[in-house]
Amino acid sequence: MQEKQITDEQEIGGAPDENAAEEKKEKLYSQAELDERVTTECEQLRKKLAEAEKLSGMSENERSDYRRGLLEKELAEREAAVAKRELIADAAEKLAKAGLPKQLAACLNYSGREECEMSLEAVAQAFEIAVTGAVNKRIKGNVPKYAYTGPKDAFLDGLGV
Repeated sequence: MQEKQITDEQEIGGAPDENAAEEKKEKLYSQAELDERVTTECEQLRKKLAEAEKLSGMSENERSDYRRGLLEKELAEREAAVAKRELIADAAEKLAKAGLPKQLAACLNYSGREECEMSLEAVAQAFEIAVTGAVNKRIKGNVPKYAYTGPKDAFLDGLGV
């Protein structure tokens, strides 16, 4: 039927309107993109089906307990995310107060407040040691490559230098 429509359009007005073709352009997907999308959709549907089967075998009280458990789990995850953001903000503030770069915040352990404090101290000490070493190396300077080979100074020889 679609072939018939195309031939009818060609007979009536020749080629289809170019503006209409531009409006109907759709994004073309590669086979890999389609496979990935289909796979993710299938996984989501399998999870929903497993969830529905699980709920169908439960009594009303069990379902409400199960849903309450899911909500509590989601709430706990959100609270953990908020706590982690607070730890990151506190660590960035402490790094700024100590005069250290904020990029060091990426090296810290945010699993808990105590762990964050310990890792902050360790990173600060390591950074200070590295900076001190680099500064000492630069202050030390370079040994001259060529020694003075001119005539010896009698005065310096007399001093024993």
